[in-house]
Amino acid sequence: MRMFRSSLNSAWKHARTAVDGLFPVVVDLELQRAGHGRWQVDEQEAYCHRCGACHGPYAAVESGCPACPAAAPRWRRLVRLGPYREPLSRWILALKFAGQWTWAPWLGRQLGQVVPPASGPVVVCPVPMHWWRRSRRGFNQAALIVQAMAAVHGWPQVNLLRRTRYTQPQTRVPVTSRLTNIRGSVAIRPVDLRGWTVWLVDDVKTTGATLSTCSRLLQASGATQVNVAVVAVAEVPWRPRSHRSGAGRVAGSVPKLPSEVGGSA
Repeated sequence: MRMFRSSLNSAWKHARTAVDGLFPVVVDLELQRAGHGRWQVDEQEAYCHRCGACHGPYAAVESGCPACPAAAPRWRRLVRLGPYREPLSRWILALKFAGQWTWAPWLGRQLGQVVPPASGPVVVCPVPMHWWRRSRRGFNQAALIVQAMAAVHGWPQVNLLRRTRYTQPQTRVPVTSRLTNIRGSVAIRPVDLRGWTVWLVDDVKTTGATLSTCSRLLQASGATQVNVAVVAVAEVPWRPRSHRSGAGRVAGSVPKLPSEVGGSA
């Protein structure tokens, strides 16, 4: 009975996706409101490009912000559209769980606008989804976002990574167990990435466990640089960390704002 109900739900989601593709009137109206509404992509100075947390102008430095983990991330730079709040969170949920896949190209184009151009060879890669979850959802939302984002710059898109086993969704796993949950479930296809910059793309970053696992595999295949682009970053509780020593500041101190040291705000 449980398998029948699961198959029925999967068939309904596929039908909803097909209907949205043929008659995307409701989604299109929402997209128009999004494009002409009050929501705007975050300014680059509004968040930390190391962990993606919100801290406003001047709160993050080259080595990160007060919310960053002590260990450096696997990626070089992270860009996002905004925090996982309304209305962005509602649009992502509609994309993933209501079959409204047409949100993906729109969000991908927005990401393409905030991703900086590059002089060297660049390839764009989605975070992979297990075939069973993809068959139930009907698509991998990260792959759809990648298509639109890569098209903005004319970069190639390649599924460099694959899932080797099914795992529980990270949102259902305790924060402290997410790295363990994802470990060993992602593999990289045979590829030589020496000389390439890779943009790794997903819809939401929470703890970064999945992104870290994927970034490590890309680096192991020779990627010169791995960057991350996500639609939204979930806000998680944080504790101040000790900053590494650097020019002009003492280790363990939080950098002061310019107004506190005589500069202009």
